[in-house]
Amino acid sequence: MSSCKWGSDKKSEDQKKLNIFLDTTDEHSYKVNKSLIDDYKKNNPDVVIKLNDIIGDKSNIMDTINLGTEIDVMFTSRNDFIELSKNGVLSDIDGTYEENDINGRYFNIIGSYGRIGDKHYGIGVVPYSIELFYNKANLEKLKIANPNNLKEWLNVLKQINGKGLKTPVVLNEDIDASGILFSLIASTGINIHEVEESYDGGEQGYKKLKNMQGVFDEFNLLIKNNGITKDSFELGNEQSVSNFNNGDSPLLMCTSYYNPKLNGNNIGVIKDYDNDSKFGANMPIIINSILSIPVNAKNRDSADAFIQYIYSDETQARLVQKGIITGNKVANKKIAGIGKPMVQHMYKANDNNIPILYNLPKKIKTNVLLTLKRIIDGNYSSKEWEEILKESYK
Repeated sequence: MSSCKWGSDKKSEDQKKLNIFLDTTDEHSYKVNKSLIDDYKKNNPDVVIKLNDIIGDKSNIMDTINLGTEIDVMFTSRNDFIELSKNGVLSDIDGTYEENDINGRYFNIIGSYGRIGDKHYGIGVVPYSIELFYNKANLEKLKIANPNNLKEWLNVLKQINGKGLKTPVVLNEDIDASGILFSLIASTGINIHEVEESYDGGEQGYKKLKNMQGVFDEFNLLIKNNGITKDSFELGNEQSVSNFNNGDSPLLMCTSYYNPKLNGNNIGVIKDYDNDSKFGANMPIIINSILSIPVNAKNRDSADAFIQYIYSDETQARLVQKGIITGNKVANKKIAGIGKPMVQHMYKANDNNIPILYNLPKKIKTNVLLTLKRIIDGNYSSKEWEEILKESYK
């Protein structure tokens, strides 16, 4: 009997280890991931956690895995996530979804980010909706009517730009205003699953995506019709959000991460995107971090317990207490004020609200963003997609 007892002790000892790989370059998502890990550590003192935190380290994630680094759970970007699943590195976690009722308790977009084809290999951590704000008092001074939809917001952008005013943009680090507008157009004209299936399929593979040039054509028209130039937007930061809140600028494009900093009766947010079907019914939703389990995880029970813990309603409620809008339906009920329409945008979101740039390899993504800058500078060629593929696969 004693040897049997010893065996069960050893097993429980093995289950008390957890190797976490944190590969999140986006500062906001990094802070949230870190707070979730710290929360778990605090409430599970019996688990020995080894955190492999590679912030600032640009090494290839596949290299790290090939070196035999022990990983039980990993936080990665959508681009890396697709690459890892294509390389057969990630476990199918459909069972984890069922056990934790992720599809029932969370907004669809959380599962969309973690799905490749018809299987789940990951779970989105925290969603950020892209939001368009306006300051009512500031617009009143300028004698400009409050915008009610995307078309009207872009019209206000054109008017204030004519007065020499720039609109601050405060987004996640790997995307800019042009990337968001491009993704908005792509969300109606492009099948996101076809883009995902073509992932890194070479020049010929991507040429099969027939509508891609059409997105650049529409983007060019959007830029021209709304008089958008390189001076329309300016790169902002947390201070820009506070300044906007205090009435310093009429418009702001930022993510729901800044929900706690936006308050007061003068702040309005665009709720309705249905008015112009060309641009879809919702703004893009960004999830910079997806949680997965590698196929060779040695502490699978610990990994499952970690997922169960951080996706519990209680843990998610603690994020909401900090003003963070989560993907959890129950926790988000506590979000009030200007945050409510943001929650609504996340609730409505589906697969097509993943920005198209997050379903493209980094080399193509970089070249798309450079090309959009050229279009804004007046250098539209009508052969953008072809040129991007040549440049990316030369």
